[in-house]
Amino acid sequence: MQRVRHLSALLRSSPIRLAIGLVAVFATVNFVSLGLAWIQLRGNVEDQISANLEQQVAGFRVTGDPRTLAALVEAEAAAVDPANRILVFVAPSGDTFGNATASLRGREVEIRRRRGGRSLGEEGYELRTEAMAQGILVVGESRAPIRNMEETFIGLLVLSIIPTLLISLAAGFAMSLAAARRVRHFETTLTRLAQGDLAARVAEDKRGDDLSRIGAGIDRMAAAQEASMSALRQVSADIAHDLKTPVQRISVLLADLRNRLPAESPEAGIAERAVIEADRAVSVFQALLMIAQIEGGSARSRFEAVDLSGILSTFADIYSPAAEDSGHALRLSTLPEEPVLVRGDKTLLGQLVANLIENALRHTPEGCTVTLALIRQAEETVLSVADDGPGIPESERAAVLRRLYRLESARTTPGNGLGLSLVHAIADLHEARLDLHDNKPGLRVQVSFPPMARAQSGAENGARQRPRDRQAGSAGVETTTFNPMPNNSFLVKRGSP
Repeated sequence: MQRVRHLSALLRSSPIRLAIGLVAVFATVNFVSLGLAWIQLRGNVEDQISANLEQQVAGFRVTGDPRTLAALVEAEAAAVDPANRILVFVAPSGDTFGNATASLRGREVEIRRRRGGRSLGEEGYELRTEAMAQGILVVGESRAPIRNMEETFIGLLVLSIIPTLLISLAAGFAMSLAAARRVRHFETTLTRLAQGDLAARVAEDKRGDDLSRIGAGIDRMAAAQEASMSALRQVSADIAHDLKTPVQRISVLLADLRNRLPAESPEAGIAERAVIEADRAVSVFQALLMIAQIEGGSARSRFEAVDLSGILSTFADIYSPAAEDSGHALRLSTLPEEPVLVRGDKTLLGQLVANLIENALRHTPEGCTVTLALIRQAEETVLSVADDGPGIPESERAAVLRRLYRLESARTTPGNGLGLSLVHAIADLHEARLDLHDNKPGLRVQVSFPPMARAQSGAENGARQRPRDRQAGSAGVETTTFNPMPNNSFLVKRGSP
């Protein structure tokens, strides 16, 4: 079934259709030309046969005596092979003379072999009858030339035109398949760009044809967009870096002001709210700086073999009390007995799990269940965090991975719109694929990690994959360090008096 769908998609591709169209035009022109040539040549042969018949009849008009005409016909017929030409004179007495016998039935003439005479031709005859010398003269020319010409044209069709068409079709298919592969490569690159992988490139060779020019145009567009996004990341990192310290100082001053005011005064309440808002601003700047540093790729140098099952088990234990306090159930599915190893940064992978758990607890109502699972497959290791809450509409799932984006229904809940953005950045750093699915009901977030060997190769080549991102992530944020769980509100809330 998969092959049928692939063949159907291939036949719908423009290069294949173009090849089939050109071969169809070539076949039509050849068949029309061959048909017109056949009609013309057949007409010429038939005209030649008619002219020969007329000449033969004219040669016997020299006499009007039946006996003389019979003698002439007998003499001429003796020198002619009846397979090629028929000469018959039906005398007034009903006797026939010539190299065959003929019987008249109305306007139809039936030719038969003469007893003891030579065989007639199998191709049939073009006949001419004329009343002459009180009898009927029948002259016939074999249709063998027309038959021979038919065989010649059929041989030309079978041995020349059809093989030429088949060879042209095969060559057109081969060239079209090469073009179709290039077009599919363009489609794959555009899909990766649409999904946010701005490092994707067509990287066409220098053939100089139209597809190469299109590929070069796509690469220029992708490079320009990557540069724009890199500049935007740089700006956001610079802003976060420059404003983090002043906002932290404001937060400290507001906290000092709050502590100096009477505990029950309205001014103390206002100061308390101002401290909370300042702390939220600091957490936003801290998350932006963390994302910038992760995208810079410097953490790859710390990659090592990490047991995902141990991380998942640890964070399930850490968050179970907080989940219980918020009215949720946190469930850990049965883990594989052996360690599930991936190459990565243990601190960042812990941050990824913590953010996914907090995201599920924060955006689901009381009574919901959050399930952690880890599945080891042949080609990848899949970590999933699922809930049975309201979920995320399919049309919004790509948008929630953007920085500072929040669903309309989530604007009243704590958070800054950077949790899933941070998860996405960590997944990209580890060459993992982040997918959001419908849990029916709820949301299921899956992070699919590559095998250890491929992940190690990706880490070693990381320095060549995103040079602009590293520049954006390194400028202005060198002193930023990774905090395993910055501003994890559920744990902070549980630890507060």
